[in-house]
Amino acid sequence: MKQALNNPSFDETVPVLVVGGSLAGLSLSLFLAKQGIKPLVVERHPGTAIHPRVSSLTARTMEIFRSVGIEEEIRHEEPPFPGEFGIMFVESLAGQVYENLMEDMSAYFTDASPVEGNGIAQDLLEPVLRARAEQAGADLRYNTELVEFEADEDGISAIIRDRISGETRHVRSEYMVGADGSRSGTREQLGIGQHGEGTLCHLISIIFDADIHELFRSSNAHMCFFANEEASGSLVLYPGTFRRPHIYRLDVVYDPEEETIDDYPEERCIALVRAAIGIPDIPVAIRKVMTWEMAARVADRFQQGRVFLVGDSARVQPPSGGLGGNTGIAEAQNLAWKLAAVLRGEACQDLLATYDAERRPIADYTAEQVVMLSEQREHEGSDGITVNTLHVNMGYRYPCGAIVPEAGGVHLPMVQPPELWTGQPGTRAVHLILEREGQPVSILDLYGSRFVLLTGSSGQKWLEAAQQVKAALQLPMDIYQIGGHGGFSNPGNNFSDAYGITSTGVVIVRPDGYIGWRKPIAGENKEKMAQELTDVLSTLLFR
Repeated sequence: MKQALNNPSFDETVPVLVVGGSLAGLSLSLFLAKQGIKPLVVERHPGTAIHPRVSSLTARTMEIFRSVGIEEEIRHEEPPFPGEFGIMFVESLAGQVYENLMEDMSAYFTDASPVEGNGIAQDLLEPVLRARAEQAGADLRYNTELVEFEADEDGISAIIRDRISGETRHVRSEYMVGADGSRSGTREQLGIGQHGEGTLCHLISIIFDADIHELFRSSNAHMCFFANEEASGSLVLYPGTFRRPHIYRLDVVYDPEEETIDDYPEERCIALVRAAIGIPDIPVAIRKVMTWEMAARVADRFQQGRVFLVGDSARVQPPSGGLGGNTGIAEAQNLAWKLAAVLRGEACQDLLATYDAERRPIADYTAEQVVMLSEQREHEGSDGITVNTLHVNMGYRYPCGAIVPEAGGVHLPMVQPPELWTGQPGTRAVHLILEREGQPVSILDLYGSRFVLLTGSSGQKWLEAAQQVKAALQLPMDIYQIGGHGGFSNPGNNFSDAYGITSTGVVIVRPDGYIGWRKPIAGENKEKMAQELTDVLSTLLFR
């Protein structure tokens, strides 16, 4: 096999090889393809997800999908879920209610965003991602697995195999991304360890159909924890407005040293489901029985040479708060624009090291917070919950990476309510409403594919300097004046305050919608301002 990998004759050459075509891998392939980079994605399963699994997209994640033009397609598959949906602690779904935990939904419904979250389940979302990624030029190959790979200074040599025909192909790529799940073979071959809380428990998941939708609807709940003499665990309603019948999941803890999945035949599963529902003779149809491990682990590195980890390959966490898939999508977006900039020749390869520098601390923090949320739910109930999922998902700051820090930045918190950020480098760009030709527009709709330079109503000097620098650097960059004689008016007159500059100041927003740099006021003259912009963009792109 080693000789085969070293063979200079390859069947095909691609810019990026993505191993794993589930949620994170599909998202990454879409983001890359939208940036003009056409990846090869290999997925060992025959198609997209057949089980719901992830079933919530936060407002921040919907912002990301909005930036690549698929928000409306997602909402066509699944309209927004009611904001009052909560979580109950009950004897059974039809039995006594002990406590209504009322889930913190601020990560899904917040004035800090122009969009609402969505409850689309993974089996409905992945076909949307697949279709749009393929339309944009990504090469998605299902029933295809990675056999082996070797990385060198210049790229990746890999062997992939069609699981149906057995045919193997030799692929050469400049970069490779492991999106192959919590048991990532990519991470294992690289010898990258993991840290964190580790295994929290093992569970049996029973996917089933039953006529219980009205019980959930009348309680304004999408999930309940239950405990009675026959069983205890959790019962989840999987979103799917247009599903008939609806799908549900029952999770019960088991000890793998004492039992296996074979100890859960259909009869036992039906009995457990009926105990959770609280109606002894209700008809139940079992769809699937699976085992899974609830754990909190973060990879020690998200990058090794030309190979990167995203999604569950990089980090796993409990499902509490629904942030696992959302965190993976944010990782994919962060990595995609950087790979694209390097592959297009706009940035030096050193930019790629900022993926680990930015995203791994966020993964550590998110996993820690989600574990805490799980423990508080279990032991203290709603009165003891201190974790705010909106802050975790949207309110974080990158202290270092592809940013130009400013004086005093080291004293800023890593996470806080998103509405408290005012344009500091490393934070998500603030949402506010502008107008163009009399129509309202979110400022976030200006971001998503390239660098964006924004200046205030009196920032004409920055506009002139920016046009000069854009041409000199041959860098795709959008340039806007907010207010004044620019194309966008600012009815609320709040742009300068929201982004922490004066009317003569300037801010540069990265392709992922995060602030790269800002200067509150204009410089001394256009030549010095042009040089400053050149230096800033060169720093952001490691040129």
